[in-house]
Amino acid sequence: MLIVLFSFLFSFFIVQFLMPFTRRVALQFRLVDKPGGRKIHNQPIPLSGGPAVFIGIAVTLLLFIPQSYMTPILLVGALALGIAGLIDDAYKAKGKDFPAWPKLAAQILTALFVYQSGIELYGITNPMHIDGFIVFPEWISLPATILWIVSFINMFNFIDGVDGLASGVSTISGITLFFIGFVRGQADILLPIAVLVGASVAFLRHNFHPATVFLGDTGSMVLGYMLAVISLAGAMKGATLVTIGVTLLALGFPVLDTIQVMIRRIKEGSPVYKADRRHVHHRLLASGLTQRQTVWVVYAISIIFSMIAIVLLFLTM
Repeated sequence: MLIVLFSFLFSFFIVQFLMPFTRRVALQFRLVDKPGGRKIHNQPIPLSGGPAVFIGIAVTLLLFIPQSYMTPILLVGALALGIAGLIDDAYKAKGKDFPAWPKLAAQILTALFVYQSGIELYGITNPMHIDGFIVFPEWISLPATILWIVSFINMFNFIDGVDGLASGVSTISGITLFFIGFVRGQADILLPIAVLVGASVAFLRHNFHPATVFLGDTGSMVLGYMLAVISLAGAMKGATLVTIGVTLLALGFPVLDTIQVMIRRIKEGSPVYKADRRHVHHRLLASGLTQRQTVWVVYAISIIFSMIAIVLLFLTM
């Protein structure tokens, strides 16, 4: 477990060290999120958190577990999404909207890469038989895996709308998945989660209100991707209805927020992919809460979901 602690600290300090440098580079190249429209900040904020988080995670994984099967899967996918996110962020900096479909295509291709690498939702325990296991045919396993990964990439992209929200929820979800993996003896996922949490906490120090940097799509998609892949490799391995429930609860707030937004968009006839102000954090802000109060409410919701997940885990062991 000592190496897990060292990997957490190493990731934390690399991101902490890189943050001022990436912020200066973003300001120099005017890679900033300008206020206006749906934005709630009133001055340009550098979109420099994503590159720092990615570099911190990549260096730590390559240093601590270069031979792990998960390292190339996590890094290749994160790099592809990071590039797509950086293009999106560059459009934002120019006051333009990057088309949704190229970004979605990049997410699907990345999910296909994960599937081809052997991490997939491959089956589920048969609830009618104690020792039975239903292996999914490829026509079920492939779309289910893609849906899982693409959904979580976008969920974390969607909730990245208030200072400290995405990185804080990522930290809470990561800690919960770490605990679940530890209890279930899944040692192979503990270090990647520790690296992710270390990077998230380091970024959160600069992103909590009033934020001096933003994740941008580069960072939010990387966080969502890593949590999706790690959960598939860990908590969802040998899936039962219980483990699926535990995993969804561990990642609870983004799931809840996305479901309620999609239902509202469908009911109102709005495009499901078009950004709006229907998210929980927007509604909390509209109710009169400050950014800090909104974030603490969401943190509380996430912790409650995590506690329910852990209780359910122990009740069914």
